[in-house]
Amino acid sequence: MNRIVVRVGGRGSVVDGAASEDPAQASSCDLCGVSAAVTASVTTDGSAPFACKDCLRARLEAMTLSQWQLAEPNPSGLPWGKISG
Repeated sequence: MNRIVVRVGGRGSVVDGAASEDPAQASSCDLCGVSAAVTASVTTDGSAPFACKDCLRARLEAMTLSQWQLAEPNPSGLPWGKISG
């Protein structure tokens, strides 16, 4: 079962959409060690480690860039497409 567990520091947690208030809830990132406003479990059972938005965003960006860099045939341009101004 894929559980999504989110911790909101000082507010509580949300497990698969069901909120549970707890003013003592801590929320720190196990990847970067920073105390974060909100973190999410990166496991399928909702256990640790928990990651902050910045760490998750960095990993998603790295996945996008890695897939683009290793694409066949060799990529040209930007991985996000045309940027117009």
